Amino acid sequence: MSESHILLLPKEEYFKWVKACQRFVLAFGVTITPNPAKAGTKKNVTIANSPDGFNNIDVVKWLNDRFPNIVIDNIEINNPEELKQILEERVLTKKRYGDMPVVVDPTELEIALYWPTDYPIITQAFGVNPQNYAMWGLPGHEGLDFRAPWNTNIYACSDGEVFYVETRPDEHPYGKHIRIQHENGFRTVYAHLQAVLVDFGQDVVAKQLIGKADSTGNSTGSHLHLTLKKEGATARRETAFGGDVVDPTPYLVFPND
Repeated sequence: MSESHILLLPKEEYFKWVKACQRFVLAFGVTITPNPAKAGTKKNVTIANSPDGFNNIDVVKWLNDRFPNIVIDNIEINNPEELKQILEERVLTKKRYGDMPVVVDPTELEIALYWPTDYPIITQAFGVNPQNYAMWGLPGHEGLDFRAPWNTNIYACSDGEVFYVETRPDEHPYGKHIRIQHENGFRTVYAHLQAVLVDFGQDVVAKQLIGKADSTGNSTGSHLHLTLKKEGATARRETAFGGDVVDPTPYLVFPND
């Protein structure tokens, strides 16, 4: 069980901040965002408050003025390394909120997603470029794009069972792709593949080779598109996307760390 809790991170160099807090996020199942307005929708907000991290806005005052019922855990730090040290100490001591009071709101268990390519670079974040996805009825990019040159390896992010395989390159916007069912109602989709190396019904483990990268389907260059779905997320209004699509970013285990 985990509380209604979100971690507000600076938008500048966002993925460096994400990497700094990954163990904390995985340990406690915390949502993350660079958007103060989204943070204000949760009951408990931990802020990675760095100098100029929020465009010279006093983000604590901004949140308190607009969301007077939230509880704010403000962490004053200068860089991602300082944040990582503080949050990992909280994991070790099991003091998720430091010394602040909390408001409890049970949610689903979470999932750890291991890096699905050999290239530690995200080329398109979740939810961005809404103008490109409006034609599909989406509020923005419905997953994460990872650097993956043609014919390079694609790996399963977590243990699970393959429940769908598409081997035809032009039958779906995702092109050749694989879908895996995981525990706790999560599903992952691996899109735009050159080759599928697993079969329907096959059990796979995290970091297992499952395919090769390409640009099949609705794609303009070789890469991996990863979509994460969480059963019931749309109905519970945990996401602005239909089809239970949620942001994979908080659950990523970054490589070489």
